[in-house]
Amino acid sequence: MDPQQLANLTPAQQQMLMQRMSTELQQQQVTDTVQQVTERCTQRCAGTSGDRLDKREQGCMSLCMDRYIDTMGEVQKALMARQERG
Repeated sequence: MDPQQLANLTPAQQQMLMQRMSTELQQQQVTDTVQQVTERCTQRCAGTSGDRLDKREQGCMSLCMDRYIDTMGEVQKALMARQERG
């Protein structure tokens, strides 16, 4: 959408457009995070038992993903706290 088209939108339409763009950005970030977690944890945990995960690899994948998600949550909290402080 070019600036002229954006200028022709009502404030309500501009708000809806911004919300839609924010939602799409969040969805892309979730997709990217899932892809990163899958790649990192697969590289770290899988590969020794062929095309299926054995019990040890399954446990490793579960712990790896949990740690990654917990770490991302802590980073996000720290960034939000930093933004609030200004």
